[in-house]
Amino acid sequence: MIIVLFKIILFSIIAVVNKIANLFTWTDVTNKVISSIGGLNIYITGGILLVVFVACIVLLVYEFRKKE
Repeated sequence: MIIVLFKIILFSIIAVVNKIANLFTWTDVTNKVISSIGGLNIYITGGILLVVFVACIVLLVYEFRKKE
């Protein structure tokens, strides 16, 4: 959970600095990410998303389990 919070804080800092300094446009970044993912096989992409989903579920279960 701490790692997720650090990522949100880092993303917020990058967004604020970008707003002030105008370093890049968000559409260019998203287009680069989408084009790199678009070249992958659909089964590989589905497998990656499944692993991420399972990891999130496991973290959620560990977050709310009873502590002894």
